[in-house]
Amino acid sequence: MDEKKLFLERLYIKPSSKMAKILLILGFILSIAIIPVMQYFTQLSGFPANFIISQLSFNGEIMKSYYSITNIELYRISPSLDYIFMLGYGLVLFSSSLLIARTYEKSSLASRIVRIIAIFGIIAAIFDGIENIFILAMLMDPLAFPNALAVLHSVFALIKWIIIFISVPGLIITGGISLYNKRKK
Repeated sequence: MDEKKLFLERLYIKPSSKMAKILLILGFILSIAIIPVMQYFTQLSGFPANFIISQLSFNGEIMKSYYSITNIELYRISPSLDYIFMLGYGLVLFSSSLLIARTYEKSSLASRIVRIIAIFGIIAAIFDGIENIFILAMLMDPLAFPNALAVLHSVFALIKWIIIFISVPGLIITGGISLYNKRKK
């Protein structure tokens, strides 16, 4: 058995369900607590675009126009705090996926899919972190950064969003099926 399969097999039992529940609660607390703080600093800075439009702009000139009317020192706080949010939602996706996977038979396709979604939760957070590295790099010279930074920023954001848009519905569907099966018994 190759290492990837062994890793997926181990996720059926480790971390323990108790630890997964603790991680889930911690992830929710981190996510919910940091969002209003990030929004506060983004609004206070005067940053004019919503996060999806800016993340998926693929255009350095557009980002420079946003930064030209933004208080950069205040705005820089938000992507820095975003690392806490990444940890939070990564933990939520990872731990909730494991808990749902364990409601299915270990060898079932549903259990394997949801364990893969658990890994996707971590991968999405990593891509989000890389995306923020590009944001922070652009903020070092907000009106004259190389346009390639904005393109790379958007590439990592797009991959993150694709992973999230696949993972969350997959989690909802498998969780719903699990609840349905449990009620049927």
